[in-house]
Amino acid sequence: MVRSKHFIYAALGTLGIYLFSAKLRRVKTEYQSYFSQLNLKLKERYSGASAAIVDLDRLDANVRFIRNKLGNEYKLRLVTKSLPSLDLLKYLLETTQTNRLMVFSEPFIVEILTNMEFASLDILLGKPLSVDAFSRLTTYRGWTSIHWLIDTKDRLNQYLFYAQRENLRIKISLEIDIGLHRGGFETIEDFTEVVKIIQQNSRYLELTGLMGYDGHVPYVPFYINKQKAIQKAFIKTLNRYRRFVDELKKHYGAEAIRNMTFNSGGSHTYFNYSDVKSSTAINDIAIGSGFVTPQQFSNLIKLGHQPSLFLSSPVLKKLESSKLPHAEKFATLLNLWNPNLSVSYFTLGGGWPGELISPVGMRRNHWWDENDLGYSNLLPNQSIVSSSDKNNIRVDDFVFYHPWQGDGMLCFRKLVLYRQAGFVGEWSTFNGGN
Repeated sequence: MVRSKHFIYAALGTLGIYLFSAKLRRVKTEYQSYFSQLNLKLKERYSGASAAIVDLDRLDANVRFIRNKLGNEYKLRLVTKSLPSLDLLKYLLETTQTNRLMVFSEPFIVEILTNMEFASLDILLGKPLSVDAFSRLTTYRGWTSIHWLIDTKDRLNQYLFYAQRENLRIKISLEIDIGLHRGGFETIEDFTEVVKIIQQNSRYLELTGLMGYDGHVPYVPFYINKQKAIQKAFIKTLNRYRRFVDELKKHYGAEAIRNMTFNSGGSHTYFNYSDVKSSTAINDIAIGSGFVTPQQFSNLIKLGHQPSLFLSSPVLKKLESSKLPHAEKFATLLNLWNPNLSVSYFTLGGGWPGELISPVGMRRNHWWDENDLGYSNLLPNQSIVSSSDKNNIRVDDFVFYHPWQGDGMLCFRKLVLYRQAGFVGEWSTFNGGN
């Protein structure tokens, strides 16, 4: 009995110490200086409305950083799935001085061919499309500016049959597997077979290059020296790519090879190419997310990029409590357990694919805002975030999210453009919901 009492006293003492220390861990909720200014500008111009924000000053800085890293040895190709706005693409085509796009879906291709000067564009598919999708797209003017990606002999034969039937000539780029193992030609033997088919049917097919994605390189398993392991994996992909190009040289002349596009790279890996300019066959680097630097590209922030895309929503309601439905009596205990959930803010929008970034000290309330899937909320039309009672956040102030990927902007129909002096315009996204 005595031992039981001692155990109870010890447990209560431990609980008391924990609750006391929890009180000491209250986090003050406040804006960083950048978001404090952004909050004020939003309240002046877009009060009461959720907004996707592109900081043009930061975007321009990222453009300069990328151009300096790549130099003039590589052609730059903009990845549209991470930059899903015609206005944004037009801006970047001009500021980066490129005419090259990588497109991944039929709807995006339609929008580009319908609304942009396609005659000046060089468009490479980032993934293969079915021959049925291809046939639909050939009804649009400008489809001949596209390099159609082929990953298997069967798909090549489907395209060839369609071209013969319709008397068309198609630009073909071959997808090669350089280590990602997501499809494409893996062996030189299979690759050579399709190259010969293309040459034998040159009236209908024109080989314009290769595409080999190196997206696996940064994700090598943990080693004592991970950077060395990443570099080793990168060199391995370059060597594998070169073997395919060397095979092409057996079938095409030097001038034809010089005019071909050998595409690779991505926002997670493009910077590696600055050190191998004279030793790689690759001449075309694809980058998308690097320009806006979303949350899942934190390695780029360490490199020198600046996040330039944010999603925001105003506070609709502020409740100086954190009561749970069906458990109101436990509100006091809950606030003792975690004082940083003691104040609730219901925002106009939310549930977006991103991380809450400002105000500092504000966080998702997981008691409300999570189910087994980990991303939805109890009241999806009014997302909830919480903070401690040490705050000066009011109704109509804005909460800011850093989207996981660039395509987070598709949650909105428009992007609002910000520079240091304030908001300077708006762009449309490809499509949107908010």
